[in-house]
Amino acid sequence: MYADLHIHTAYSDGSFLPATIIRRAVKNNLKIISITDHDSVDGIAASIKEGEKNNIEVIPGIEISTTVDTGEIHILGYFIDYTDEYFLKNLKRIQDIRIKRMSVMVDKLKRLMIDIDLNELIEYAASSSIGRLHLAHFLKKKGIVGSAYESFDRYIGSGKPAYEKMNALSPEEGIELISDAGGIPVLAHPGLTKRDDLIDEMIQSGLRGLEVYHSGHSEEDTNRYFQMTKDKGLLITGGSDCHGEKKLNILMGRVKLPIQYMDRLKEADFIGRRLTQKIHD
Repeated sequence: MYADLHIHTAYSDGSFLPATIIRRAVKNNLKIISITDHDSVDGIAASIKEGEKNNIEVIPGIEISTTVDTGEIHILGYFIDYTDEYFLKNLKRIQDIRIKRMSVMVDKLKRLMIDIDLNELIEYAASSSIGRLHLAHFLKKKGIVGSAYESFDRYIGSGKPAYEKMNALSPEEGIELISDAGGIPVLAHPGLTKRDDLIDEMIQSGLRGLEVYHSGHSEEDTNRYFQMTKDKGLLITGGSDCHGEKKLNILMGRVKLPIQYMDRLKEADFIGRRLTQKIHD
């Protein structure tokens, strides 16, 4: 039995709807998955419903965008209360920031003589959480580039002429937001973020785990973060970071987290909820 705890749907910047994700989970011998859309929970309820039909457990999740001086740091949240009004209000604020960022990037593209319309881009994205991957595919659809990857390489990748950093929450605020929604905060793909210097600070703010297993991690990355979880008493998670057909390969099944780590995550959630209940009592 295996789990994949990092999957994106068409409700953020993936290409698959929940029914397709569940079918592929069955095909890949996954018993537990988590829907972790960027700053959106719109795909969770439908995914849980589809999962119940196929004996696939769906963990409510999120991938919160946070910002530091060098760029973005993503915080995964597991077992969140995705109906919590305060949580949803803050997600809406982040989604508005995403639209403002796209507006700036569209303006930068126009200065490069690439004339695209923001409203048309938003309609194309068909998501409450618009991001650079949407823009990359939109530029391909318009015939401006030959591939989404060319969009990043020429225009919208970090340091490229139409890039704009996302000014969202701080990592500490992202961790707090997830914790306040009853979730377990986990640092996403630390081997890609390359900000190990901030991990201790994030732990002090409530970070509880590392995404040790990730499709973009090297063996060296995996070993380093596995050891770090032991040294710092952190939970281990892992996932494919599947975006369906929006990226070069369909990654679901590429990373299969052994169920023992899922059991520990569930135990941490259970203990956390009991402690919260005692405080309220």
